Amino acid sequence: MNKIHEDINYCKRYLKEHGHSYYFSSWFFPRDLRQATYALYAFVRVPDEYVDNQDNSLQKLKRYKKAWIKAYTEQGSKDPVLNATAHIFHTYKIPFTYSLDFLNAMAMDIHKRTYKNFAELKRYMYGSAAVVGLMMATIIGFKDKAALRYAEDLGYAMQLTNFLRDIGEDHALRKRIYLPQDELLKFNVSTEHFTHKILDTNFKELMKFNISRARRYYRSALKGVPYLAPQGQKAVTIALVLYRAILNKIEENEYDVFDQRAHTGLFEKVALTIGALYG
Repeated sequence: MNKIHEDINYCKRYLKEHGHSYYFSSWFFPRDLRQATYALYAFVRVPDEYVDNQDNSLQKLKRYKKAWIKAYTEQGSKDPVLNATAHIFHTYKIPFTYSLDFLNAMAMDIHKRTYKNFAELKRYMYGSAAVVGLMMATIIGFKDKAALRYAEDLGYAMQLTNFLRDIGEDHALRKRIYLPQDELLKFNVSTEHFTHKILDTNFKELMKFNISRARRYYRSALKGVPYLAPQGQKAVTIALVLYRAILNKIEENEYDVFDQRAHTGLFEKVALTIGALYG
């Protein structure tokens, strides 16, 4: 086995451990796209872990970015994640600027704790999530450039879902509140709700508002699937359906995002997949 295959297998193990829904849906890609997905997931997950763990995160992120630029420029690296990622970036001609947009968003996450309004949050989400959708659309291939706008929307939908699912963890461990401050004010929700895990009517209405917003992005993203190359349509649809189901789980948990982590089990994933493919 040559180095690139070893490194892609390393990325595969990384995805299998950390991204259960993505790993499940990746099996509906043909082998070459599946391997590219492994590399891309690992590439974005590593710096995300740096930022979330907050242990010398800025220094680690700077080293990662420097090593990535070198790996891309020289088309190779001793680091398995960066080597595999450089390979897929050149193979699929993924715009290099997407990777820099992502890493710049990760740097923002280190020092920024709140967002004034949704427009400000969306600028962050473009780098943290929309560009990942754009990278995946480039790997899959598309019939029309309209696919790129819908790919961005899927990134926004998934990122919003993450924000809602991880509200408790983000505030307790990192003092972050991603939901826009003007919306907290609108629904009469304060920092005390997050600190003391207050699940009153105001907080639940704020959650309903943002769940509805995320679902609008999912609906838009679903319209873009036909623009993708046929070889990627099933996997993207399944990933969308599985991630969207997290919103249902939040509702089933009565919006308790402090003491319950919304997720789908294996049997639920299988049922959702069958519904997505044959429903």
